[in-house]
This record gives sequence, structure tokens and C-alpha cells, in this order.
Amino acid sequence: MKIDPAPLKKTLLILLCLFVLQVSVVFFGKRYWLNVTASVPVGVYRLEKLDSYRGVKRGDMVVMAVPDRFQPYVYGRKWLPKGWPLIKHAGAVAGDLVCCKDGVFTINGVLVGHICRTDREGLPLPHQEGCARVPAGYFVPVATGLKNSFDGRYMGPVSLAEIAGVAKPVLVFEK
Repeated sequence: MKIDPAPLKKTLLILLCLFVLQVSVVFFGKRYWLNVTASVPVGVYRLEKLDSYRGVKRGDMVVMAVPDRFQPYVYGRKWLPKGWPLIKHAGAVAGDLVCCKDGVFTINGVLVGHICRTDREGLPLPHQEGCARVPAGYFVPVATGLKNSFDGRYMGPVSLAEIAGVAKPVLVFEK
């Protein structure tokens, strides 16, 4: 049996990085997140606290809790293990215009993606219809790496209180 060394090297590199990151957590108090989902590139991200003065900016990558009303979708359908957070970009922030109309999701008039009525298993998805401005204290999460990701096109605006931190890439593996 021949073993391909490339995946093994990648796994060992990730494990080594996780060890180094764990040491930095213990000694320096830094927090990290390992993303293995397709929503954003696979890799290790450093979490920075959300600055209440700066807030979240459009384009920031954030690690966020799954809002309570969407947990039956994310955890009940086994898209993620129970309790795992989501990692998404802030696609829209307070004041931005978000529209979900005729199966199309736009932010400030720019096409973000299409809206599916059902998931891969044919089960119905929640959906927003119409246009609205994102209220203060909220943002709209968007996945940039996966066309059918469960994000703001289904959730709508999400409270900034759901954000665990702003994710900064440390070591990522682009496709």
C-alpha cells in the first residue's frame, strides 16, 4: 500500500501549528480558531476582540455563535457539531441595504448570490423576502467561499453580540 505524503505533511504541519498556538494561548492569552468548513479558507485564525468603538466593518471575518432560532438548522441537520460557531464575513453593516427578492441576495445593489428554497437534502430553508436596512447593533454574515452556505440570505441581520471575535488568518490553505 502506497501512502500519499502530501496530506500527511499537511496534517502534521497543522498539528504543529496547533501546538504552537496552544502554547501562545497559555502564555500570552491569544485565542485561535481552526476552521475546517468551506465557508472561508481552511486554516488557523487568530481571534481579536470586537472593539466596541470600531465595531465590525464590512469585510471583517468573524467567528460567531449560531443565533438560537437557527440552531435547529445548523446543529439539527448536522451541518456542524453542536456548539460550534460559524465563521463568516460581515457582508453588510448598520445602514446597508440588504435585499432578498426573487431568489437573489444583494447588498447595496450588488449581487451576493442566489437563495435556495431547500438544502442539499431537500429540506426547506428559512427565507427573507424584501429589502431592509441593517439596524444599528447588527450585521449580515456572508460566506464568500461557498455558494450554498447558510448565511445572511437565510438569517437576515444578526446581533453584534453573537460575535466571539474578528478572525485574522495565521495559516490558511487556499484551494
